[in-house]
Amino acid sequence: MAARLKIVVVEDHDELRLLTCANLQKRGHAVTALSCAEELEDSALSGVNVFLLDLNLPGEDGISLSRRIRQSQPNVGIVMLTARTHSAAAVTGYENGADIYLKKPVPFEELCAAIERFARKTLDAPASFKLTGRWLSGPTAQVRLTQTEADVLTSFARALNGQLEFWQISQVLRMDLDTISKQNIAVRMDRLRKKIVEAGFVGVPIESVRQVGYKSCVTILLS
Repeated sequence: MAARLKIVVVEDHDELRLLTCANLQKRGHAVTALSCAEELEDSALSGVNVFLLDLNLPGEDGISLSRRIRQSQPNVGIVMLTARTHSAAAVTGYENGADIYLKKPVPFEELCAAIERFARKTLDAPASFKLTGRWLSGPTAQVRLTQTEADVLTSFARALNGQLEFWQISQVLRMDLDTISKQNIAVRMDRLRKKIVEAGFVGVPIESVRQVGYKSCVTILLS
């Protein structure tokens, strides 16, 4: 069974948009349907696995939208659909961020196979994360951390086997282990987990080590 993907469909043809989204949802994917590029807010870019774009959109066209998405999310999947048949159009699509360029009409099974094959390769590949100051950059998004979260993640990156004991975490948090509860630490770890997942980690990024502390499952590059 294919992985559940978060897909954004931008298509101005109402019937085609509804049909495409309905079929993708039947395959278990989470789908957001938009009729034009202007409906896509910057805040909605993070966490998406694949964008399905029509080339001939009203207002901002698919080429411009693809370029904008690629600048913000360098590792996200972009599938471009168009009725244009000449090869120069396909070259333009690839040059402006498309991973897959398909000519309409596309049989739905072929479209799904292309989306899921691309996403499978992406999800199976080791995730790359980079911490720069308070910004965590991952496969699908760049997420802003608090200074404390950045300090904790830096400590995980430098720790042997990526593991920190409770007393080490309390030091990073600049709190006395006798005054900070394990529940307080658990809440902070949960918030950090959610941000790492938002950046593109698939699975549990920070595991609890019973009676010891926590272990990071994320490879972090410090800069």
